[in-house]
This record gives sequence, structure tokens and C-alpha cells, in this order.
Amino acid sequence: MVIALPKVIPLFPLPDLVFFPHVALPLHIFEPRYRAMVREALDGDRIIGMILLQDGWEERYYCNDAAIHSVGCAGKITAVQPMEGGRCNITLFGLTRFTVREQFCDAPYRQAWVEAFHEDEAPCPLPSELKCQLHGLVREFGKLIGRASQIEVFLKRVVHEPAFLNICCSELPFTSVEKQLFLEAANPTQQAKRLVEVLRFNIETLAGSSPSAKNVNS
Repeated sequence: MVIALPKVIPLFPLPDLVFFPHVALPLHIFEPRYRAMVREALDGDRIIGMILLQDGWEERYYCNDAAIHSVGCAGKITAVQPMEGGRCNITLFGLTRFTVREQFCDAPYRQAWVEAFHEDEAPCPLPSELKCQLHGLVREFGKLIGRASQIEVFLKRVVHEPAFLNICCSELPFTSVEKQLFLEAANPTQQAKRLVEVLRFNIETLAGSSPSAKNVNS
């Protein structure tokens, strides 16, 4: 299934945020160009495309031409809280991934012609072994980062696999580079395999730096 996106959508590039489908994202909007972007989105289809800036963005951030990754995620504004001075808080709900085909800047903010990903309406379930492996690693990682109880509740409540994968990728403390790798996966199985690899690496790193591990190795 391809979720219908406008051919052209506004882009909101950020240096340390990767957005995923099925995820609710709170944002504080304060820059004049993005206040204009939100106003126009609210007058239209409420769609905004979040996308990650590439390294070296600092010098070009305010010029609307800093390099971005080619894959982002479009969301729909589901809540707005106006504030003084034209600022506001909004919530975006992730709809679908997209690929940027062309960028332009006819407005104060960046816009792009995009193509939505083709997402299977009823994706095949993850192989049972991979799913078991993933759940075990998420539990282990949760214990190491002090979030065991929250992880357990999450594992019991979220059963829809695409949502489970995307929320894991979004909410667990991975780097933006790792999250971008998850976002660009061709399908849920590839995303799950990438998540397993990164979880294993992080678990090994955290376990190796723990006091008990140091005592054993000393």
C-alpha cells in the first residue's frame, strides 16, 4: 500500500532526529520559517516531511540548502498548542517513508517533490526465530539502560510488527546514523535484522564497560 502524499511537501530537516511511521513526535516550533511552514500546513493537508541533515550541516543550516539524506518520513499534524510570539507546540504522527526526488525553496522553508515508499498493507510476519531473538535483545538492552519495566510493558502492548519495529527504532537510545539505517530498510525483515545487529553491538559495548565486567576482566 502506498499512502497518498501530496507530490510536493514541506521539509523540516534536523541534525539529530529521525522520524518513523507509527510514532507520535512532539515538536516545539520557534524559527520564523518553520512557523510559516506550520501555518501553511494547517491551512492545507497538515503534512510535514521530517528528514535528517547530513554531517557538515552547521554552516548552511539557515540557508535551506544544507545536505540532507534522501529518505525521510512524512507525518500529519494531529495536535497544536499556540504560544506567545507565534511559537507553538505540535504533534506529528508518522504516516509513511518517502524518497526525495527534487528540492526547491519557493517559500521561506525547504520543499521537495517526494515519492512515498510502497509499504505492504499486510506485511509478512517476521520469522519466529528472528522475532524471538529481537524481543530477547530488546529486553536485555532495556535492563542495561535501566528501562526494563518500561520495555516489558511495551513488549506486551505493541503487537503489530511494523509499529513494534518503528517504535523500537525511534524510542531506544540509538545514534541518528543508526536510526537512519533502520529507516532506509527495504522491508520489516531487513529492518529487524539491522536492529538485531545494532542491539548486539550496543549490548556488548555496555556489558563490556560495566563494573562487573571490568572486575572479571581485571
